[in-house]
Amino acid sequence: MVDTVVSKSLIQRTPINTTTGQVAPINNDLATMHGTVTLNGTSQVTVANTAITSGSVIVFTLKTVGGTVGAAPVVDTITAGTGFTVKGTALDTSVYNYRVFG
Repeated sequence: MVDTVVSKSLIQRTPINTTTGQVAPINNDLATMHGTVTLNGTSQVTVANTAITSGSVIVFTLKTVGGTVGAAPVVDTITAGTGFTVKGTALDTSVYNYRVFG
C-alpha cells in the first residue's frame, strides 16, 4: 500500500500490484460505489455492481425498516466485475444502503 496525504484529515490508501510493483488503479466513481438492496429474509439477494473486486469491502446501513430487523446483512459471495450476494435474518425485508470500498 502507498499512503497519499489528500488533506490533513484524509489519507488515501492505494494498493500496489505485488507482481509488477505498480500502483493499482482505484475506482473513485462514487455512482458505482454505493446503492441499495432489499433483503428477502435468509434468501440470497443478488446485487449487480461492476465496481466490485475480489478484495472489496461492503458496508451496510439500514435505510427503511421492513419485516423484523435482525442482525446486519451478510455478504454471501463476491464476483469481481459482476456484483455480490447478500443474506439477512429471517423475516427481514428491510432496505439497506450499501457502500463499496476497494
